[in-house]
Amino acid sequence: MERLKSIATIEQLHLHGVPSASIALLEEGKVSTHVITNGPENEETVYQACSISKAITALAVARMVDDGLFSYDTLVAKHVPESIISSMVKPATAHWMQKVTVRMLLSHTSGLSQGGFPGYAGEPATVDSVLSGNAPSNTPKVRFLTFPGARFKYAGGGFTLLQVFLEIIAGTSFAELMQDAVLKPLGMRRSWYGTLPSGEENYTVPYCTAEEKAASGWHRFSELAAAGLWTTPSDLLKAIRAIQESLRGDFGILRSNTAKEMLTATPQARDMNGMAVGWTANDSIFAHTGYNIPGYSCIAFGSHGGVVNLKGDSELKMPEGTGVAIMTNGELGFDVVRKIASAIFYIKGWRTLEATPNPFGREESVPFPDSSQGSLQPGWSEWCGKWEHGWALSDNNGPSLSFDGSESVGMDRAAAPTNLSEDKPEHTFVVKDADISVRLAWEGDSRVLEIIQTDAKTVLKR
Repeated sequence: MERLKSIATIEQLHLHGVPSASIALLEEGKVSTHVITNGPENEETVYQACSISKAITALAVARMVDDGLFSYDTLVAKHVPESIISSMVKPATAHWMQKVTVRMLLSHTSGLSQGGFPGYAGEPATVDSVLSGNAPSNTPKVRFLTFPGARFKYAGGGFTLLQVFLEIIAGTSFAELMQDAVLKPLGMRRSWYGTLPSGEENYTVPYCTAEEKAASGWHRFSELAAAGLWTTPSDLLKAIRAIQESLRGDFGILRSNTAKEMLTATPQARDMNGMAVGWTANDSIFAHTGYNIPGYSCIAFGSHGGVVNLKGDSELKMPEGTGVAIMTNGELGFDVVRKIASAIFYIKGWRTLEATPNPFGREESVPFPDSSQGSLQPGWSEWCGKWEHGWALSDNNGPSLSFDGSESVGMDRAAAPTNLSEDKPEHTFVVKDADISVRLAWEGDSRVLEIIQTDAKTVLKR
């Protein structure tokens, strides 16, 4: 973590409008932590985990499947009261509910609506109100958008129905169910679904910018399975580590086959975002991201050793047994989350992080600069010259970029993983004091220039 401190600084966070970031790294079974803040936050401070709540919910579901309480293919309507179902869906499509399984709710393939939830500054609506869309719910009725199993469509509404199902099966509240099934067994002692314990004071408050607190304070949720977890990055890595242990054999918190099934990408989402059964997963990483209004953004991901979703030419991007969790309390935090993740891959020398699997889609991100390093890798100047659409790369006491004849601006090495193979090395830079990064890359045997401006990438040729 020492080198990360010189890249992901408090000045960089504030520049991007974020007051604090809490980071945990799992390597060889051990967790190290680092908190970037000028405030009171420390490694024990809890943040809202946002939609990562869904992934931890999925872990509880997997345990209940192992215990024989139901299967992934159990029909939800056989256990949820008809009054709940009839209050949700419209009459013409109500019979579709007879096809909805636990697996569909977890993989966002149920066809149900309502992607996310804004939460409540005061007392939250009941779950029944949320599902029916009746006051005081601040979201509309959960209804069918398409046929069950027809396509992937991110649906927090489906997870809220799953919450009702799980409470009925377990015969207890959802918060208690999660404590019993996951949080206590894994020693996640700084983790709670729903309301914080009485007297708990070590929690973050949300910010609109690095300096301005959100006027409404943190929001409360009745949609706990979808968005209601408070936790720390190190606690999230306890869940990541438990899944990794389960993948290696039947001595973990899950049976190995169940863990693999949970991380196997569904056919409806395999080529889109790697949505699996409650987690997202590609050929190297399983993950989940999260964003709660106002002011919380986070990610947690770990390596799975290539035991699922492996393609013939796949190369693992993270060593086995590794994991990362990053949590922020800023409205603009997700861009910082991606920059910190990129910097960790860069520092560790892990393979290029194209993107962690993400149910919200893939976006390009300009990484943090790393101005502390010495000499650059040789060969970057081979890309110097004029490129398409008015762009030009030059060597002006180091790499410099110009556009449409303007004076060139110098660049720092980017804190981003880059292919450094001997035959076709690549290089990545960040334009000083701007939100632009430049990647000197290859397309076959031809050099190309990739320019990322905020979240848009342009590939240039000559």
